[in-house]
Amino acid sequence: MKNTRGKTILLKKPLPLVSLLSALFLVGLPATGSTEELTGSALIVGNGPERYAIEALAKNFEALHPKTSIDFFWHQNARPVEEVRENNADIAITGRKEKDLPSTTVAWDGIAVVTNFSNSIEEITREELANIFSGKIKFWSQVYEEGPETRISLIHRAWNQNIRQPFEKFLGLENHKRARAKVVEKENETFKAINGDIYSISYVSMGPALQARKDGYGVTLLFVDDIEPEYQTVLDGTYPLRRPVVFVMNPNASPVAQAFLEYVLSPQGQRAIKIGASGLFQDKTSSVIKYYPLNGE
Repeated sequence: MKNTRGKTILLKKPLPLVSLLSALFLVGLPATGSTEELTGSALIVGNGPERYAIEALAKNFEALHPKTSIDFFWHQNARPVEEVRENNADIAITGRKEKDLPSTTVAWDGIAVVTNFSNSIEEITREELANIFSGKIKFWSQVYEEGPETRISLIHRAWNQNIRQPFEKFLGLENHKRARAKVVEKENETFKAINGDIYSISYVSMGPALQARKDGYGVTLLFVDDIEPEYQTVLDGTYPLRRPVVFVMNPNASPVAQAFLEYVLSPQGQRAIKIGASGLFQDKTSSVIKYYPLNGE
C-alpha cells in the first residue's frame, strides 16, 4: 500500500479491508541534547479531512530536517488510535483526546454545513440540523417558509471519520444509522454530490468549503445559529461547529515524531497552519497573522 506522498508504508497488523504487512520505521536517532543532525522517520495514521494540512506541515518539517521522513498511512478505514496502541504507528490524528495516551490539541477545524447554491436557504439552527440528520425533518418546507415540498437529500460522511463523530456529538445524535443518507468519504466527493442534487445537504471541513466557494462551486455555506462560517469565527470559538485536531502519541514514539509535534506547536508551525492550505486554526501564539484562503492571495 502506498501512502499519499508516494512512500510505501507497511504495518504489522492488517487494517479492516486493507492488506498490510509489517514495517520498521524507528531507526537510530540522536540522543536528547545531541548536536547531531536529526535523522530517522515517523509514521502517522489518520482518516480525516485534515490530511493535506498535516502533509503540508510534514513537508515543512522535512525541509528543516533533510535527513528525516514523515510517512503516512491515510485511509477511510484506518484505525489511528488502535495502530498507536499496537505500536504500529508513532502518531494518530484524531478528533478527541485519549485518557491513557499522550494527547495534544494542535489546531481547530470548522465544520461547514453546505447546500446546493440553487437552494435559497442561507441559515440554519442547531435544532433544525439535529432534526434533519436524525430523520425527524424530511422535507425542506419544514425548514424554512419558502422551502419546497421536496424531500431533503442527506449526504453523510463515513461513520468512523473524525469529522462525522464531532458533528453528530454536536447535534446530540448517537446512532449513526438512524437516518437514511448517501455516504461519501472525501470532501471533493461531497461537493460533487451537492452540485448534482439541488435538495441535498451535507458538511465538510471549513477550509475546503471556503475554497470551493471561492473556486465557483455551486455550494452555499450556511450560517449556523446566526454565526457566519469563516476563519475568524472558528478561531475565536463563536462559530458553534468546530472540532479539535488531536495528535495522539505512542509513548514509545520516535524522536522524529516528538520533534514533529514540537514543530507543529511552535510559532513557526502554528503560523504555517494559519496561513497555509489547511483550513485549520489554533491560537497558541500571540502573533498577528493575516488569514488567507487555501492557496493564499
